[in-house]
Amino acid sequence: MTKIIVICGPTAVGKTNLSFKLAKKFSGEIISADSRQIYKFMNIGTAKPKSDILAKIPHHLIDIKNPDEKYTAGDFAKDADKKIAEICDREHIPFIVGGTGFYIKSLLYGLCKTPKIPAKIRNDLRKKISEKGSSYYYEELKKVDTITAEKIHTNDSKRIIRALEIYQYTGKPLSEYWKEFKRQKRYEHFTIYLIDDRKKLYRKINERIDKMIKEGLLNEVKKLIKMGYSEKSIGMNTLGYKEFLAYLNKKLDWDTTVNLIKQHMRNYAKRQFTWFSKSEINLTIVASNINLFDIEEKISIFLGKKIC
Repeated sequence: MTKIIVICGPTAVGKTNLSFKLAKKFSGEIISADSRQIYKFMNIGTAKPKSDILAKIPHHLIDIKNPDEKYTAGDFAKDADKKIAEICDREHIPFIVGGTGFYIKSLLYGLCKTPKIPAKIRNDLRKKISEKGSSYYYEELKKVDTITAEKIHTNDSKRIIRALEIYQYTGKPLSEYWKEFKRQKRYEHFTIYLIDDRKKLYRKINERIDKMIKEGLLNEVKKLIKMGYSEKSIGMNTLGYKEFLAYLNKKLDWDTTVNLIKQHMRNYAKRQFTWFSKSEINLTIVASNINLFDIEEKISIFLGKKIC
């Protein structure tokens, strides 16, 4: 079975820095497991690796979609499978790096099969959620599928719609499909889950947002608008971008906008903590203080003589 290295964890925890060091040490190539870094033209707000890092270590599945294009966990698993095979053909080590837990889980264990839902049902739900808000329909989801609702944030309209559309069309909760799903290990993986003290991580998040703003995040949003993208573009529903869209539409003042971005990013990190703690991903190492030598030694043992 093909061996891969996975580095996951909440935003701003240090995944990029660690993955660069380890990929350099083990002749690795990095596959991004970040649902926002897939989008072109969105660089600052998605914290894409800087050009010097990209020049030294090959990166994949970054800048592969326009901000108005849909991309699913199934798409990611399919694309990542292809990239892993190509990396192994070059006798390099595949590193899967990111904080989108569902992408990682889909790659490692596959996805359950659900029926194709008619577009009308999905579009009707989107319209209703835009009118009444995601929290209202989150409560509706709790009535028909408590198990799935517990794994979804009240503001995650995309996943709320997914769960409700399946129930409306089939009369069967999404959680039942997952219960029937026979999980299969698709890769031999060494998984490093990076964590940090919450207060320390939240401080780092606040500092990262300040840095993004200094680097020109607002101008990046303005450029995207000039290119024809708007709040209706799926990629623009990204932390930092959607708040600045509201600011440019004069719905928020400057201080409120900046504070909201920081608050929403901290809330996102909290949800990532919760997701990984409840997920069924087998974590090899859970680390707050990184001992690079120790991790390198364990990876060497894991890889052994046969790499792929």
